[in-house]
Amino acid sequence: MKKILVLLVSLTLLLSAQTAALAHPGRTDARGGHNCSEKSKQKGLCSGYHYHNSGTTQSSSKSKSTTTKSSTSTKSSSSTKTNTNHKKTAPKKAYITVDITLIINGHVVPLDQKAVVVNGTILIPLKNMFDALGATIEWDQATKKITASKDDTTVELTVDSTAARKQGKQLTLQARPIVINGYTMVPARFAAESFDAAVDWDSQSSTITTTTP
Repeated sequence: MKKILVLLVSLTLLLSAQTAALAHPGRTDARGGHNCSEKSKQKGLCSGYHYHNSGTTQSSSKSKSTTTKSSTSTKSSSSTKTNTNHKKTAPKKAYITVDITLIINGHVVPLDQKAVVVNGTILIPLKNMFDALGATIEWDQATKKITASKDDTTVELTVDSTAARKQGKQLTLQARPIVINGYTMVPARFAAESFDAAVDWDSQSSTITTTTP
């Protein structure tokens, strides 16, 4: 009888200890939560039954996911704006290339560079024109000035300038000389008439015919 009584008392104590452990404030049960203690409720730390690890983990995971998405979105937006701001438009050419036939004193003169049109003025390679006219050419690299001479006539031109001189007299060109692919291009009519050559333009065949005196 005493053994049975002792056994019953032991079982009662064991069950009591397990119940207290499961419901004890501050300890989690099998589901990962527990009831708040009276002290915690009074301090406003929690109320009723609540979770610890699983709830915090889910919240943290959601927070990290939101932060990652936000960061990705910001980077993508920033990248798009950067690409848009750095778009560059190719500069437009200041001239139009044209096929021109140059005839001087009845001979076709091959052009080292195709003729171009600038502001309605035809420019051709300076060397081809002056060589065919029998003029000598001097080039000043420092000032980019061209001096062409024939007999008693001297003409001066400067690259990227509409200012020119003939026998020391100041003249204004309709188009400034320019350099294309290493060739200095000058107004065809001015180059020919500078040495008193007659110039004829045939728009139908795109031909410049020049005749020297």
